[in-house]
Amino acid sequence: MKYTSQNADNLPRFVPNGDYLVTVVEASETLSKAGDDMIKLKLEVEGHGVHLYDYLVAAESSFWKIDTFRKAIGDRVVEGEEVELTAAALEGRQGHARLRIEEYQGKRSNKVELWITDRVPTATPKATQPAPAQAQPEDDDVPF
Repeated sequence: MKYTSQNADNLPRFVPNGDYLVTVVEASETLSKAGDDMIKLKLEVEGHGVHLYDYLVAAESSFWKIDTFRKAIGDRVVEGEEVELTAAALEGRQGHARLRIEEYQGKRSNKVELWITDRVPTATPKATQPAPAQAQPEDDDVPF
């Protein structure tokens, strides 16, 4: 086989603007520039192999974003409830997000515009999902 090598730095690292299913592939606890607790999320766009980052900052002005993210991944959000959110508990979780393309220093990448809460995944995370039970056909349903 012969082919012409491409510069890997020129490969697209983004998807077109739109709504996508994303998976949290890594999550880490850190501090924001303002000193607030923050969880940095590394997300993968399902079926595209594209990665992007989003940030959940424990500042009162950002609590709405954390709630929206939690709803998008299928968590039950109760107003007034105090929640302990850990990075490790978020890895493997999936949700739908509206992504947009941003350009920074000449490079394009995706950013989360908003988390979508009306298309919540019903499956558990892949890492902990049990194998589906196989239905056994009744003798009358066997096709022979």
